Amino acid sequence: MSQLNVTQKLIKEHLLKGEMVPGKEIGIKIDQALLQDATGTLVQLELEAMGLDRAKTEVAVQYVDHNLLQTDFKNADDHAFLLSASQRFGIWYSRPGNGVSHPVHMERFGKPGKTMVGSDSHTPAAGSLGMLAIGTGGLDVAAAIAGQPYFVK
Repeated sequence: MSQLNVTQKLIKEHLLKGEMVPGKEIGIKIDQALLQDATGTLVQLELEAMGLDRAKTEVAVQYVDHNLLQTDFKNADDHAFLLSASQRFGIWYSRPGNGVSHPVHMERFGKPGKTMVGSDSHTPAAGSLGMLAIGTGGLDVAAAIAGQPYFVK
């Protein structure tokens, strides 16, 4: 009998669709979502377009840690939208100056054994906590927040 590694164990525990066969598509349950301000705006707009009432993941957090420069109204307006959308969907909001999203998320929300998708390429850093953390596109993150499985081969 073969032993499963940590990633395989997490996939097995969160498997909703398909079989754990290399090269075959599977759908896994996502527990957490991480959004940052450079890519989170699109995710929040997609949630609006989906007509979502409330986030379905155990935890979803909108961080404002990338577009902090306030030389005009654009970033400030974006931040106001992200705050209002987060309140609407029941998503935690980490305000500008609160810290860099990935270490802050690991300190405050990270949990071994959980799955997470993030609209940022650094999301897999949460793997250091024993999470299955995947950086992916905004539509995949929005779908996970809406309670849909994350599909991957």
